[in-house]
Amino acid sequence: MPETAPTAPFDENVRYKRAIRAAEEMFKRVGFRAVTMEMVAREANVAKATLYSYFKNKDELFIAVSARMARILRGGVEQALAKPDVPLDDRLTEAVISKHRLIFTLVRGSPHAAELFSYTHAMAGDIFSELDAAILRLLSNAMSTDPQFGSSADQLARALYFGSGQLATRCETVAAMEAELRTFSAIHLAGARALASRRSAERPAA
Repeated sequence: MPETAPTAPFDENVRYKRAIRAAEEMFKRVGFRAVTMEMVAREANVAKATLYSYFKNKDELFIAVSARMARILRGGVEQALAKPDVPLDDRLTEAVISKHRLIFTLVRGSPHAAELFSYTHAMAGDIFSELDAAILRLLSNAMSTDPQFGSSADQLARALYFGSGQLATRCETVAAMEAELRTFSAIHLAGARALASRRSAERPAA
């Protein structure tokens, strides 16, 4: 009917997003290998033919799920950094914690986390490499606004980001991860500030 035509693109977008979210839940619940396109179609309440019109196979669907996760992770970092009333060091700390908190929620809470990380590395490595680069730019740009961090912003951002990642992977709970990363970030940033202050004091007067 003519009056329903304008809503069709919206409905199609809703179905597409629902399929991706359903696939994400299925991957977490039963693992990548056990999931079939038929299972996802049933979970998403869409026709199998509709699902295949969006994704030609399960690999493409997994990549779409990975891309959605990457967008969520980047959004969490951006949100943490975009708080001008919060001190910079606190924003940087919350940014790295936000990323790893979301990873716990999205993947690590699954009994199939190891399998999912393996397939992520194999099939969506480029997506998450681009995510790492984007987050590093966000951290570095934020640090470059601080006189004490400015000249070393890129190096400090890398140390904070990759150092926090190593710690996070060793933590078994979100609470333990947050505590570890808060301590690490505080020491890292305070040390960077102390070093910058010492270098400034040792610099010959003009």
